[in-house]
Parts: sequence; structure tokens; C-alpha cells
Amino acid sequence: MTIDLNGIKLRNRLLTSASLLGYGASKSKLILYGLSPIAQWVPLERFGAVTTRTLTLEPRAGHFTLKEDWSLGEFPEMLRLYGKALHRVDAGWLNAFGWSNIGLSRYFEEYFPRTANLNRIVSVGGFSADEIEQLIETVNEHAKPGEIAAVELNASCHNVNFPFATILEEALRRAVPKSRHPVILKVSPDEDYRWQARLAATYGCAGITAINTVKGLRLHPDTGEPYLRNRYGAISGRAIKPIGLRVVAELRDAGFRLPIIANGGIRDFDDCREYFWAGADAVSLGSSVWLQPMPLYALGPLEGLRIRRLVKLVARFTPPEAAPHWTPETESGSSPASPSSPAPSLIPAEPMIVPPVLASAADVLPADLA
Repeated sequence: MTIDLNGIKLRNRLLTSASLLGYGASKSKLILYGLSPIAQWVPLERFGAVTTRTLTLEPRAGHFTLKEDWSLGEFPEMLRLYGKALHRVDAGWLNAFGWSNIGLSRYFEEYFPRTANLNRIVSVGGFSADEIEQLIETVNEHAKPGEIAAVELNASCHNVNFPFATILEEALRRAVPKSRHPVILKVSPDEDYRWQARLAATYGCAGITAINTVKGLRLHPDTGEPYLRNRYGAISGRAIKPIGLRVVAELRDAGFRLPIIANGGIRDFDDCREYFWAGADAVSLGSSVWLQPMPLYALGPLEGLRIRRLVKLVARFTPPEAAPHWTPETESGSSPASPSSPAPSLIPAEPMIVPPVLASAADVLPADLA
């Protein structure tokens, strides 16, 4: 069964978040560098969609490294680099990889053909409207409509130290209409996510991902030095689940009607159900599942079995009708009313291949957001 969320075609409602599964495949069959070791115990094609790490126009080391081939003797250096980009914190993780990636074109050359069995969401990020427009055009050149589920625009990452608010509106206005694929905007709880959601609706995005990571800092208690190379980092994992739930619920309370892919601290079926009650239409697994303290990776086969069961549970699950989800309009042009979602939902008049540019924010937003 295919789930159609405003043109975003999913195999089920359980996705994987950007970054933790790299490009959807490992460079080496023996060493799963760039891919969570737990992934080898889970058939990734069973997920509703698998999201790539954020890709830029050119290769970018960020605060990490582009090196992919490591010998056993080089493992200490690799772990040292990881230690400056990823640190375990209370109930989660603090990271600052800074969009370390091989570049969009190389992804399509090396990894895209090898992951054809996956339903892919390609995450992209740029530092200007021109770059984001080029990223969309590059995806168009390499992926036919239907070959990927969507393009996710990451315009809310803390670790690249860039004011995305200065370019977001122009980038969406220019790039979204050119996309041959649905576009998802990833929003941040540290910024004005209502404003970001309003722009997503105004300029024709098919949905949003909520939330991106939360900006944080940890210092060594003896020296006061930051643990991460970038000083500040991004908190993910169980610690941010209440924040993610709040953002999803507040967007629905404000009347936002586009599909929401929820992300933040999700580990088990109860987490998923909480997000569905808050108003999410799909949920995504991130560091709460794919990152573990090193010794616990030995339990990967058991964790793999647990994740497989979770996929099955979510695939069979129908979100509660009383929750304020996105739903397609009926033939009469109105959505069935529910106690918590009296307003009609957005759906395009035709089957969606290219996301339409909406005439105005009023098409999908109430007056207080529009």
C-alpha cells in the first residue's frame, strides 16, 4: 500500500531521518563507514522512505572529513575526528558535522544507482537562492519523477553557522516551482517555525519535516573547552522529543494543513503514536535508534529485530481520525470534519507530479498564519 501525502509517495508512515544512514548504502561491504552499524540488520527498503544526509553542490568536509576509506591502523584518527563532531549527552547526542558530504553530483554517480530498491528522499542544502535553485535543477537532471519520493530542503541547520532566514523566501520562490519532485521544508524549533511553515505553504512545498535538531553546547568541566570542534552543536535523540511534539502540535493548533513528517526522539511505537496524536502524518527514526554507545552495537541483531517489528506496527497503523492530520479532500471538495480539525485540508486538483505554486498562503493557512 502506498501512502500519498500531497504528492509525497511513501511505502508506509515510518521513515529514516537525514544523516544517520549516510547515502543509503555503505562504500565498503566490510566497514559500514557513514552508515549506522545497526542498518546492516534492517532491510532499508521496508521503510516508508530513506532520507540521505544533506548534500551540497560541491563536496564539503564541514567539521569532519571527506575521507571514506579507512584502514584498521587509521581507526584511532577516525575516532578522534568523530569525537570532535559527535558527543553523547544526557538523553541524546550533540553533533556538529557541518554538512560533511561528497556533493550532490557524486552522490548520483556513486550511490543513487546502488539504492534503487529504496524509496529515497534526497536532502539538500545551500547558502544562497542561486545554490538552492541549482540543487533542485541537479536533482531534476538525475532523477526522473517517481524515482525519488521527494527533495528535502534543509534550511535550518545550526552547524553550518549561516542565517538561513535571509535567503529562505527567495530560495523557495525560485526553486520550488522548478522541481520535478515534491519539496519538503525542514523547520527548526530554534527559529520562527510558523514563519517557515507559512513560506512552505505559500511557495508550493508539499509538506514539512518537524523538527530539525536543537542548538546546544557542552563544555569540559575541567578546562571549559567545548567538546565539539564547532563549539556549538545540535542536540538530537530522546531529549528533544517533547520539543518536537510541541512544534507539531502548535503548527496544527495554528491551523497549518500541509503534511508533517515528525522527527525528534522517536524510538518505539508509543513515540510514533504520540506524534500521530499531535498531528503528524508520518514519523522518522533518527539518533534515538541509529546511534548507540560503542559496546551496544554488539547487540545490533537484536536491535534490528526490534526495528523490523516497529516498521510492521507502523505500516499496519492508521492515525486516529480525531487527530489534526492532513487529509485529501473528498469529491465534494471538503474534508470530513473532526473535533480537533474543523478546517479543510489541502490537496492538489490533479495527481501531483510537479508541486504546484499556490496562489496564496490563504489556500492552506488560516488568517493568523497567512
